[in-house]
Amino acid sequence: MRRSLATRLVALGILQLVLIAGTAAAIFVVEGPHEPGHPEEHIVPAMVARLEAVVDRPALLEGTLEYLKDQRIEVTLYDADRQVIASNVEPPLALPPRRMVPPVMPDGLPMPHEHEHHVVVRPFLVHGGIGLVLARGVHGRPPGAIGPLLVLICGFLIVVAGALVTARWIVRPIERLSRTARALGAGDLSARSRIERSDEIGELGRRIDDMADRIERLLVTEKELLANVAHELRTPLTRIGVALDLASEGDAERARASLEEIAVDVAELETIVDDILTTMRFEIAGPGAQLPLRREPTPPRSLADAAAERMRARHPERPLVVTVAADAPEIDIDRMLFRRAVDNLLQNAHKYTPDPAAPIELAIERDGDQVAIEVRDRGIGISAKDLPRVFTAFFRGDRSRSRETGGVGLGLTLAKRIVEAHGGTIGVTSEPNTGTTVRITVPAA
Repeated sequence: MRRSLATRLVALGILQLVLIAGTAAAIFVVEGPHEPGHPEEHIVPAMVARLEAVVDRPALLEGTLEYLKDQRIEVTLYDADRQVIASNVEPPLALPPRRMVPPVMPDGLPMPHEHEHHVVVRPFLVHGGIGLVLARGVHGRPPGAIGPLLVLICGFLIVVAGALVTARWIVRPIERLSRTARALGAGDLSARSRIERSDEIGELGRRIDDMADRIERLLVTEKELLANVAHELRTPLTRIGVALDLASEGDAERARASLEEIAVDVAELETIVDDILTTMRFEIAGPGAQLPLRREPTPPRSLADAAAERMRARHPERPLVVTVAADAPEIDIDRMLFRRAVDNLLQNAHKYTPDPAAPIELAIERDGDQVAIEVRDRGIGISAKDLPRVFTAFFRGDRSRSRETGGVGLGLTLAKRIVEAHGGTIGVTSEPNTGTTVRITVPAA
């Protein structure tokens, strides 16, 4: 499943915020203010004694209550009649119900008692009677400065860790892509990024690797084209040169005997050049582009007879069986261009059928609202590993035999381009050492 890089970065940012918030909460619990509670036990007796000393002196009592408030202790004083004497909190801390009044100690004073809500109730002497002190601690110790500092340090470390993770996700793959691009630019066509990721960077890496594969294959096929063209041109040019030497020596009879071979050689050269130029026209037009076609309705019999005549003229020794179904409808084609596709299929069938007595079949029949054209041979066939690449430009299976049979590897490629330009399809089925069948289907006129 593909995961977006943006999604990963957002998830990382959320994770950082959660970690920072969790760290701050943990530090606050440890270092920050506590929940309200009762005052420290050692503070209460001293506080009661101090309040008893100043209860009759209003100014000192007010100062004492303010001091206790600064110490985060809320205090309310009640006299013996349960009336408020003084308080440093509004509203004053409420007295417990009378049924909850602390019992009296042996000395006549009520026992200390902790009322609900963390309120401590202590007796104290006031105006010759026994009043009550209600006290409650607002907080524990005040927060120190170490907490915010720890939050800052931990947050910084989390951000740095996130930056390192981001660098690993983004910077390193981009550096690898950059190194691969530089290597390809320097001519090292074996360079690949090999980035295995499911996000946009992984997709970019795979596209760069695919581009490098295509460039490498293109250069290999171009080298093969040059080698094949050189091989194909060498023999006819050599024969033409020999014939010209004979003519220049004055042996007219021998030179005249070579004219037929020269004509055949020139025809082969023209075929090679025409195939290359036609293929280049399709390449320049680009995928999906339509070349201008001079279409005209053509009877299947006329197409088959013309192709058979050309084939027999080139290879009179080769048996050719032509079958045209009576119900095969006309097809709307560019005759000159479509003829080249059929001629290339017949020429391939001849080249890759070593036995000169083995017949080649050309069959045309109706296939629904289409016309099917098949060329069958009983030749060497095509291996399963080469079959998917037979329509690739300049590709030739079994190089050792193709050197003997000739060709530059454009026959099937050109046939496919021509058939597709007419809105048809082409397919190949083959068995090694058994034969090959090429089937073309085009719409009926």
